[in-house]
Amino acid sequence: MTLSSELRKSVLPDICIICKKISKYSKVKGTQKRDNLVQCETTAAGSLLEAAKQKKDESILIHIRDQDCVAIEVKYHRICYRNYCRFLFQKSPHDSAVNEPDQLYSGVYAIFCENVLQTKLIDNQEILRMTKLTEMFNNIIKDKIGENASFIRTDRLKYRIKKDFPQLTFYSQPRKNLSELVYIESLPAESFMDTLQFSSTDESTCTDESDVDQQPQPIKVFDVNPKKTLFDASLIIKKSLADKPGMVCPWPPTSSDLNMKSALDIVPLELFNFMSWVTGSSEEPTLSEMVNVSDDTYPKILSICQDVVYLASGGRKQTPKALSLGLTTRHLTSSSQLLTILHKLGHCLSTSTIIGFETSLAELQLATQGSIPKGFRRSIPAILVWDNIDFGEETLSGKGTTHHTNGILIQNKVMISETVKPRELSLPRGQRTLKAKSVTMFEYHLTKRHGPTDIRSDIEIDEKYFVANLKSANNLDLSFIILKYLTSSYDDHLPGWTGFNCEIDSTIFPKSAIHYMPVIEASPTDMTTVNTILIKSVSVADSFQLSNILLVFDQAIYAKAQQIRWKDPELSKRLVIRLGEFHTTMAFLAIIGKVYKDAGLQDILIESDVVAQGSINGVINGHHYNRSLRAHKLLYEALQRLRFSVFLDSLGENDVIPIQKEMTNLELAYGTKTLSEYLITEDYIILVDKFEPFVSQKCKENPTFAFWSNYINLVQTVLMFIRATRQSDWTLHLSSLRCMLPWFFSYDRMNYARYAPAYWLEMMRLPISHPELDVNMFKDGNWTVHRQDNSPFSSIACDQAIEETCNRDSKTKGGIVGMTLNRGAVQRWILAQPERAAITRQCEEMSTMDKPHRKRKDLDRSRLKRDEGSICALISTIDSMINPFDNPGELVSISSGVVAGDSITKDLLSSKEKGAQALDLFMQNRLIKKPEDFFAPIKSMKLKTFSDVSKTKTTKSVSGKDVTIKVDRKFFQRLLVIGQNRELDLKDILTYSLGPVSYPLANSVGSLAKTNKAALLVALENKSENIYKSTVDVNQLTCNQPSAIIIDGMAVIQSICNIPSTFGELADQIFVQIYHQAQHYKCIRLDFVCDRYPECSIKNPERVRRAASGTQKIQVYSKDQRTPKQWKKFLSSGENKETLIEFLFSVWRDIDGSAFNQDMDIFICHGPECHLLSINNKTASVLPIKELETDHEEADTRLLLHAKHASAHCPIVIIKSPDTDVAILTIHFTCQFPSTKLYFLTGQKNKVRLIDIQALSTCLGPDVSLALVGLHSFSGCDSTSAFYGKGKKRVLDLVMSSKKYIELMCKIGDTSDHKVVESLLSKTEVFVCHLYGLNNVQNVNEARHKLFCTKTASEQNMPPTSDALNQHLLRANYQACIHKRSLCQWMQMPSPNNHGLTVHNNELDIVWMTNDPVPKSLLDVVHCSCKTGCNSGRCVCLKGKVSCTDLCKCFTCKNVLSIETDGIDIHIESDDESDDECILL
Repeated sequence: MTLSSELRKSVLPDICIICKKISKYSKVKGTQKRDNLVQCETTAAGSLLEAAKQKKDESILIHIRDQDCVAIEVKYHRICYRNYCRFLFQKSPHDSAVNEPDQLYSGVYAIFCENVLQTKLIDNQEILRMTKLTEMFNNIIKDKIGENASFIRTDRLKYRIKKDFPQLTFYSQPRKNLSELVYIESLPAESFMDTLQFSSTDESTCTDESDVDQQPQPIKVFDVNPKKTLFDASLIIKKSLADKPGMVCPWPPTSSDLNMKSALDIVPLELFNFMSWVTGSSEEPTLSEMVNVSDDTYPKILSICQDVVYLASGGRKQTPKALSLGLTTRHLTSSSQLLTILHKLGHCLSTSTIIGFETSLAELQLATQGSIPKGFRRSIPAILVWDNIDFGEETLSGKGTTHHTNGILIQNKVMISETVKPRELSLPRGQRTLKAKSVTMFEYHLTKRHGPTDIRSDIEIDEKYFVANLKSANNLDLSFIILKYLTSSYDDHLPGWTGFNCEIDSTIFPKSAIHYMPVIEASPTDMTTVNTILIKSVSVADSFQLSNILLVFDQAIYAKAQQIRWKDPELSKRLVIRLGEFHTTMAFLAIIGKVYKDAGLQDILIESDVVAQGSINGVINGHHYNRSLRAHKLLYEALQRLRFSVFLDSLGENDVIPIQKEMTNLELAYGTKTLSEYLITEDYIILVDKFEPFVSQKCKENPTFAFWSNYINLVQTVLMFIRATRQSDWTLHLSSLRCMLPWFFSYDRMNYARYAPAYWLEMMRLPISHPELDVNMFKDGNWTVHRQDNSPFSSIACDQAIEETCNRDSKTKGGIVGMTLNRGAVQRWILAQPERAAITRQCEEMSTMDKPHRKRKDLDRSRLKRDEGSICALISTIDSMINPFDNPGELVSISSGVVAGDSITKDLLSSKEKGAQALDLFMQNRLIKKPEDFFAPIKSMKLKTFSDVSKTKTTKSVSGKDVTIKVDRKFFQRLLVIGQNRELDLKDILTYSLGPVSYPLANSVGSLAKTNKAALLVALENKSENIYKSTVDVNQLTCNQPSAIIIDGMAVIQSICNIPSTFGELADQIFVQIYHQAQHYKCIRLDFVCDRYPECSIKNPERVRRAASGTQKIQVYSKDQRTPKQWKKFLSSGENKETLIEFLFSVWRDIDGSAFNQDMDIFICHGPECHLLSINNKTASVLPIKELETDHEEADTRLLLHAKHASAHCPIVIIKSPDTDVAILTIHFTCQFPSTKLYFLTGQKNKVRLIDIQALSTCLGPDVSLALVGLHSFSGCDSTSAFYGKGKKRVLDLVMSSKKYIELMCKIGDTSDHKVVESLLSKTEVFVCHLYGLNNVQNVNEARHKLFCTKTASEQNMPPTSDALNQHLLRANYQACIHKRSLCQWMQMPSPNNHGLTVHNNELDIVWMTNDPVPKSLLDVVHCSCKTGCNSGRCVCLKGKVSCTDLCKCFTCKNVLSIETDGIDIHIESDDESDDECILL
């Protein structure tokens, strides 16, 4: 044999090694073209060998493995090669995805690949749809891990399979509703075509991917007689419907009978599959089992089938849908009309049948009382929670409304029920009326009350023994604050407090079992009702074979229950009673609100838009639980950031570096999920040990710092208490409660002061009194309720659980409220309530409303963004008022600046100490040693708060007596009540301010109401586009033409964090700072502009507010003089500021010009004068500038004067100031700079922005730009008050909505003539009425009457009187007039007298009104001078049906408001912290 013949044997035949064909045609631009064979040119045939190896394609590998492909002459079609090797070069768009959910199941995926892809598709050459593969993958996950992975997307699984199994082909069928077929590419064509027979279109050849377009083909008709086919199919289904039995269960069916499974049992297989095929939900041709449909489609198909079953049987076969949907509709809406519509459409039973069904459920409840509910087990500790439920249904007289007692039974998880015989009890149908049955009540006879017994004296009661238990949680919360501080500028915001703890906590409890107890038809305020509750609870314990059972009540029921229990040794042994922490939290929130409301809390929350004005009372008193808690958490975080920022600023250079390093390590630990380990390291402890002493020292030095640090501590205590519940941490619960106890005594929460210590001591001795319950219930964390099992940090209090389940269900629109006057119907509703609510849940489950669970709302991106925005708004608002951590001196209100005074300061700063002393005496004398009666009255402390700081005004009554009126908002309501009782004209009364100030324009202590000025600039920026410029943009302009920068000098001084040790060093530092600022923007001119501080100034009220903590006057005489330690206090004096500015000029005028490389003209303002410091060729010279000498008082206006002067030689002018007033003036005067580019530089740190003023003015329009000065003055600035609760943005939106309002604002400030201003009053009144939502009212006095009659009795929520508004308009006009004269060298403003202000001894006072504050005829009847106790008809206050006030001069008065009680009207908003899911049985 020759060599050539041997070689020819090894050469492959002339066919394509891939498709095994000689010829190949492909479509190119719609034309069929032949693809000729080509021979490979590399030893591995390009990528063919690699592709064959990855595909494990032995049909190719057998020829080319370990061969030289060139030598054996491997041939292929280009298109075959391209399609075969394409996967090697394609990159899936999902390859770059990080942490995709399906990547989490790598182990399960390996099993899926082995059992399904390898075995079925490759080895057995089966053909499966992609949806079927996804379903099989999900089933494997459920089997192996037990998780529901329905969220895994089919397309991502497909790309994963394609990447790992390139030998598989994915065929998309022409019909759009069919999933792709997946098969091995070597599958014979005949096998593939057999699979397509049932569902495919015309059997077109499966050509190579993407080379030949697939055209949709018409669906084949497989029967020549479709009419007969359809008729035969209907007969088959009709027979299956007749053969299928209906629901098999005793009447009435319960929630366990009305579910998805029972619905499936009554639906024939043929009907379900037929409906699935008809709707295109499935293409599986089988009648051996129900076809597979998607999770979303399944309940819809089942619902339609149930309607068919019900219709085909003529209503004889009742379905789970018909029963549950009808009862649910009645439960949620109570609308018989809606029920009738649904019944007529075939979706549910008739109204009559549903009412009969409900009656039967009520009868069943009566017949089965005492049995163990499903999902509960005997001998497992259980909790009973009881609460009042006030339905308030409609009655003819308003009396006789329903006050009942609801209860729920709880076990820590749903148990596998004991073997229970099927229910045999079956009730007769058709009975609509329930005969009311009497409930046995166990009467209680009042005897002498006894306090708690057997309280051991060996229990440690000192708080210091429990603080250590809080250390770990405190460190965790501090790490949260530091992390939020570090990431505040990030785009991806960290979650809030709740979301943060959800992320780092890993403990997930099983879902609790909850059962509704039969309602007790009596009010729990009655001792007989409470006695009945206790006896029934013992019966429940007996039925569960428990030696004792845990009860949870709110404080009101707790007090009565304990009075009964403490007297009965058997009840004390069998029952353990807990005080509900949900209600306790609300009581503590009310204490925080009481202490801090008028210290600035209320104003800050309203002005920052965190809380709406109409909701503020519910937030302050804690009744709006979730809203109140959110507001306090946000403010807590904002204050923590401010305090931590001050701490960082206080560190020296050697200390700040290690702290910053540890902060970075903390952020790294959070990112790598090792936070808990890092918090116990020595490095983190060092950070804490530096921060805590700083806070302690500052609290000693600064009472305002101490006061608001105490607020942080109070909120921290609440969060600890909530954390204990969320994590079911019993030790933390007791420790945090111990820290709360003194405050109940401090602020006279008498009921909690009495019973909370007793509760705490009883719980402390549980290991002795009830050791088994202590271990099984409390040590194991089973004392809370877990309403979900998919999220950590989600346990809730038991008394909160009953509010959100039983009570909420009872008060739905279909609840008893307003339902009927028929007591039998009311009793039917009450008795059927537990089962009706459970059936409603089952109906929701059948509609898949409860699946799958979404992630917590606290982790939503939108929620994170909103919360971060709210925190920034709070910080901005506080900065615009007084920063409590940067304001040394006396204790002041941070919103009004009013000094608290010695007595109030002493009470506020020593309140916990006094409460702790009272608590210790109470526990020793009434609970441990017991020399005193437990029920003896507790003495009120009556500690003063900022609410006791008041302004007074003296006026005369008709009888000529002098009456002094204090600022007291409650006094307003009392006057109105008296006026109505005396039949005085209410309209006339409301034309008076009814107080010494105008409440809509004043704060709680009688000074100007403040608002967040910065909100106006932010709103203007948000209404504009393309207004921001970068430094690079400006520098490109300033390189070619001269530019100037005008700097607010006092803002520079106040922004210095680390104050140098001497005034000389300070002067050098400031000069270098402003010089470098000018260099940065390549400016040749620099203006350093400062305020003047005359003795009598329109800004005195604001400056007094900011300097309310006191001042110290210091003369600066040399460069070596030491700077004061209390720098902020030094700057609070206007005289000190003027002295400092003169000193800076005296230093700078002698500056050595040789030290500066760039020539520059520096204009320095000091007092009324201005000097030019010119640095030219390293030589400095000083010249006076007469044209810049001025009488301007504010730097705000003087900056504009300098900008105008600079524009003559510099076509680019940058104004740098943090003040919104300057921005408004710059926009207003844009038209005065026609050939100058104006820029406004503002903001701090990462919020610095350079605004193109011309671009901003263009976006707003010339009219709005001119109106801004009047708008700003009218809506509140430094010298004028804001309208309480009406922020800048709301005023701006209203002005921009109407041309007449724009014109009105343009006129404000045009003249200082107060007579001309008064002519604007009528138009201003229309505007203010519109601002308060009354578009058709022209007069503010009329608006006050309308608002009072419709929705509010608080004057803060009304517009001011016409008289007060006129004075406000005069003040606003005077300030606007000053601003509009900014470009005048000499303003020559008239005296502020007669402009809403008055000058007295060189001091400015606000004129709130010119009329009397109160009608003289009313003053005679609003105060008394009784000397007999105010208990007879001679007392004018008692006769007017009001309590005596501070105006009265009575002795031993008995006509006073009763002491504040702890009864709480609960309002839980819909956006509650916990989710609604629970198991109701």
